[in-house]
Amino acid sequence: MKKQPLLISLSLSLSVVLTQGCSNTSINSKIDHDCPYPPKENLINGHLKPVNGVTLKCQVKNFTNRMSCIEIMDEEDEGLLCSNGAKKALFVFDKNDIFKNYKFY
Repeated sequence: MKKQPLLISLSLSLSVVLTQGCSNTSINSKIDHDCPYPPKENLINGHLKPVNGVTLKCQVKNFTNRMSCIEIMDEEDEGLLCSNGAKKALFVFDKNDIFKNYKFY
């Protein structure tokens, strides 16, 4: 196989992965099927719009299932630090796993 078609194929694959971002798909085994689906008003074109005091940690995890995420915590809050290539996001939750805030880097 020539290097150029392989690079094009890898570039296209990476583009598809990066565009998935915070969208929900059913092909990833990391989805928590016991987690309640977010209300329709919290979805925009299949993407989750986190709402302070409403969105659950498991809902954010389900919608970031194609991103690499690690859980972090301190004395007051818990969080998810997710990355997808050069894009990074930090989601902060209270001790009851209720969404508080987020920041994109």
